[in-house]
Amino acid sequence: MMPYSDKEYKVSNVNYLNKDFSGFKQSLMNYAKTYFPTSYRDFNETSPGMMLIEMSAYVGDVLSFYIDQQYREMMLPLSEERRNVINSAKTLGYKTQAIFPAFVELTFKQTISSDTTDVNNIVPNHNQGVVIDKGAQVTATSDSNIIFETLDIVDFRTTGSYGSDSVVQSGFDATSGLVNEYTITRKVKAVSGETKTKQFTIGTPTKFKKLTLPETNVIEVVSMTDSNGNKWYEVDYLAQEQVAIATHYTSDNRDNAFSLSNNTPQNILPIPYSLEYIRTNKRFITELNTDNTTSIVFGNGILRSGQELSDGFLQVEQVGINVPGNPQDLQTSIDPLLGDEYSTLGETPTHTILTVKYRVGGGVTTNVNSGDLTTVSSPTYIDGTDIGSNTLTVTNEIPAAGGAPYETVDEIRHRAMAHFTTQRRCVTKEDYEARIMAMPAQFGNIAKVYVKRESVDNIFEQYEYSDQIMEDFLTGEIPTIAIYIISYDKNRKFVGETYNDNGTSIQNIPTLLEKNLKEYLNQYRLITDAVSIYQGKIINFGVAFEAVAHKHANNQDVKLRCIQKIIDYFRVEKMQFKQLIYTTELEYELMGVDGVRGINYVELTQDKLSDLSDNTEIFTKPLWSMSYSYSDGSFISGTGTTGYGYQYDFNQFYTEHNGIIHPSEELSVFELKNPKENIKGRVV
Repeated sequence: MMPYSDKEYKVSNVNYLNKDFSGFKQSLMNYAKTYFPTSYRDFNETSPGMMLIEMSAYVGDVLSFYIDQQYREMMLPLSEERRNVINSAKTLGYKTQAIFPAFVELTFKQTISSDTTDVNNIVPNHNQGVVIDKGAQVTATSDSNIIFETLDIVDFRTTGSYGSDSVVQSGFDATSGLVNEYTITRKVKAVSGETKTKQFTIGTPTKFKKLTLPETNVIEVVSMTDSNGNKWYEVDYLAQEQVAIATHYTSDNRDNAFSLSNNTPQNILPIPYSLEYIRTNKRFITELNTDNTTSIVFGNGILRSGQELSDGFLQVEQVGINVPGNPQDLQTSIDPLLGDEYSTLGETPTHTILTVKYRVGGGVTTNVNSGDLTTVSSPTYIDGTDIGSNTLTVTNEIPAAGGAPYETVDEIRHRAMAHFTTQRRCVTKEDYEARIMAMPAQFGNIAKVYVKRESVDNIFEQYEYSDQIMEDFLTGEIPTIAIYIISYDKNRKFVGETYNDNGTSIQNIPTLLEKNLKEYLNQYRLITDAVSIYQGKIINFGVAFEAVAHKHANNQDVKLRCIQKIIDYFRVEKMQFKQLIYTTELEYELMGVDGVRGINYVELTQDKLSDLSDNTEIFTKPLWSMSYSYSDGSFISGTGTTGYGYQYDFNQFYTEHNGIIHPSEELSVFELKNPKENIKGRVV
């Protein structure tokens, strides 16, 4: 052991808490006075010694500032420089946007002739309709530099379009008086921006190759193909091996955009796209640079043409994981750039030409007014010739919205923290519900959703008490998550479970919708979760009311305004699973109607209502068809109206609960299905 002296461990008289110039200067002066009392005594501000002390304090002050600043910039809540905030957000998985585009709903109209083959049933001749591919450009009248591109196919050849169709008689034959012209309306979403193309010639392979697009304000990469005809797919991160593929009904052997539900008429549920996920190595990510340009980044592996890989191949470079031991199935000589379907980070292109289509534009200036988008520029027509394009018009009935400049530092900070909190996975009930409602409507227009833990009774009912339940339990395939959904039909009515005239349950979930939803959730659910999808039940009802008008008010006008208020109050967008209804709140809303002096009563019912003051019946027939009784599980035989849902006893809530309508024990949603028929009232 080497000898040491106690002097080496003596604490010196140095203050480590100084952070600024004056503190460093004073400490240096105190140090000099303490340890060099006879060597230096001139502490005048103009002395050479004070110059050296102040220069040392200056260096200490600058170093202290940069150390503090560097530490601050490492923390997302405290960082201020845009470059550091973007990098911190990137570590949390948040992709910063170069610019925000504006979105708008465009209304396309085409005039076509009628089909008079059957004079008793004159219909539009949809064979004259056009099918416009997505990406059609529409320019603004106020500024020709503002371009919007459609995000979906505009189809005039089908008998309807999901949630946006309209057919109007627009012309009549002067001789016969028959309809000879129809104007068909289709609506489609559009985004501000212009698609551009850039080719990159790729030579020798490079790990994590980065290609930078020349323009700034890139909204998205629309597509990428190589010279061999292979498609490359954008993913959120390079380790993501599966990508979503949306197939339009024109390419998946379907006749139209509607799906056939079980035991229900065709063309009731609009599902224009089918969804599937494929596993691919040809993938890339996009990154925003500090100069507001966008770069495309590829993976770290290549697959040489004609090379075969033996079974048991294992990627050498596994995302930073080193397993101790000597694996027996590793080949002795493996090119570290070699990749196949087992690669974790995807391929990098080699000896090819990449063609990249990307959309540029956006910004606050693209928030154009209504009626400003009127010119279609060279649309691409699918399946045939441009038939009747001279009758094709377009406009935007509502202003464009959403366009904004690049994200500010504060916006990036807060969005990144929110993105990290959600982590893009479904764990809680709320996670599942939010994720399901976020599924694009093109794969199935889901109106309402409720998620709960699967009950034991449902599990045994599905397996019919067979031995298969034990086998599936051991393999982890027993459903653990129960998802109840209600869809919109093309008229934006609820589509839920109902009963037909012989008491048989009708499940209206189309096979394609169930398949799309399960495919979508597979990317977010936990590996231990298995989902079952059920149709939610619908409780249809009518509303009866009696209002008292002011002395000089027109009773008929007051009645119409009251009916409209009730329609607005029970809009389907507001109704949810397990929702309470407060009739007292509805009475308060009706009291605010112009001309109303008072409300005698407001009642929800499914049955005849004959307890009015003059004993007249407002309702002439029940509102339900063959229904289900929640009290004893029996069927109700009656003369109800076909097409309505389940029976519900509303009367019990007017005596015991003061008009507070409680939800059913079964998972169901209240719906005022046909307001014009099911709202009855009078004004006195």
